[in-house]
Amino acid sequence: MSSSPSRTARSQTADAVTVLLFGAAALVVVSISTILRTLGTFRDQGIAWSVPIDEQPLSATADSGAVSVDGIAQQVMVFATDVDPLSTAAIIGSLVLWTLAPLIVIIGVMLVAWNFLRGRFFVRGNARAFDAIGWTLVLAPMLIVMLENRGLNGVLGAIGLGPGEPVHPVEFWSIVPLFATGVAVGLIAAAFRQGIRLQQEKHVLEKETEGLV
Repeated sequence: MSSSPSRTARSQTADAVTVLLFGAAALVVVSISTILRTLGTFRDQGIAWSVPIDEQPLSATADSGAVSVDGIAQQVMVFATDVDPLSTAAIIGSLVLWTLAPLIVIIGVMLVAWNFLRGRFFVRGNARAFDAIGWTLVLAPMLIVMLENRGLNGVLGAIGLGPGEPVHPVEFWSIVPLFATGVAVGLIAAAFRQGIRLQQEKHVLEKETEGLV
């Protein structure tokens, strides 16, 4: 029975170390994906962007020409030059958010894991980390959707397909799970702040009790 607490401590340490290792690996993946996404968007031919087209039959090859496939095309990648500055800035902004959002979440989780590893649970650093993660999951997807829509409209205008359209409400349905997750993480942050207050009140009561003794 006496070894149970030590086993629990070792398990918590192992979990925290695992999170830190996976977080470090995730940072490398985000860095590589950012480079690939940027190079794939800004090419020598212009800004590469997928635009919707009228559905039409398509015959194409896959696996370096080894396989032929038939299907229906709904989008096509175009190369646009002379995209207006605001749309170009929106595209750059979306790429930046695609990088910053996961970095904030990963670093926040690693910070919490590091504090847990040091035995620091109900501390302000953990509450702030959960706040940052929650707000990022709530705001970043919405901003990315709006910025990418602005970029799409700029690309459509540059290739002569009209000014585009505003963001349709349906497009936000895809980010509802992230929004809900962000709200849940915000509730965790609130719970940690409540735990911090209770811990502080406990320390105050202990000091008052010691003073009375």
